[in-house]
Amino acid sequence: MSSVEYHYPVIGRKGTGGVFDRLPIQTLGKDQPYQFALFILAFSAIQQRSDAPHIEPAATFMEIASIHGKPYVEWAGDRNKDTSADYSATDKKDTNPVPSRFGGYCNHGAVVFPTWHRPYVMLIEQSIGNIAEQLAHDIETNNPGENGVWIKAAKELRFPYWDWADKDVPENGLPPVLYEDKVEIMATGGNKQTVDNPLSFFSYVGGIPSDFFFFFFFFNPVFCPLRVILYVGQYYLVLEPRAPCSSVNSQMH
Repeated sequence: MSSVEYHYPVIGRKGTGGVFDRLPIQTLGKDQPYQFALFILAFSAIQQRSDAPHIEPAATFMEIASIHGKPYVEWAGDRNKDTSADYSATDKKDTNPVPSRFGGYCNHGAVVFPTWHRPYVMLIEQSIGNIAEQLAHDIETNNPGENGVWIKAAKELRFPYWDWADKDVPENGLPPVLYEDKVEIMATGGNKQTVDNPLSFFSYVGGIPSDFFFFFFFFNPVFCPLRVILYVGQYYLVLEPRAPCSSVNSQMH
């Protein structure tokens, strides 16, 4: 299939046998261990970690996250195949309007943002859900004694959320699953396993995009990035060096 013909339609979770709730991330981890395990494994997969299965181009985390902002490039699943975003930081047609014209797909600062954001969340939910179903099929194929457990969980899985307005947030802050580097998930045979937590950090695939230069310079003038927040849906992912930089790099909140 050529790149011109490629298209990734945003349809959400189709053919899963029902309508299922999006759960708080804490509830998913506590009450739905199989769904939570598949969510973590699928999220790791779309981040293209070393042990991940093949992910089609438009469904990767980097592609989906970049829709919300930088890098200002065409999303791999866009059927329009535009050659340029027609945006320039030095062109008055883009910088003079208030708010200024944005270079990416997202409708920041516009009344249509909530409507735009709904299919955007559907997209990452679709990507993770599709991978979760593939993983569940593989697990049950290799573990016949668990037939009907993992596939059912995959079909019912929906993208979880964190309610930042919950009354407990001022005291408890973020739930640990959003910042701890490791997370414990369900494995086959009722066992548990500890894996890297894809909700805690993300490593760029192929290096930092070229048009992120100013973004990182803004956070740290000595070119050692502090902590960068990248968000998709309801999640804020912390991007930071995996080793300390210099003493000027104090914590950023």
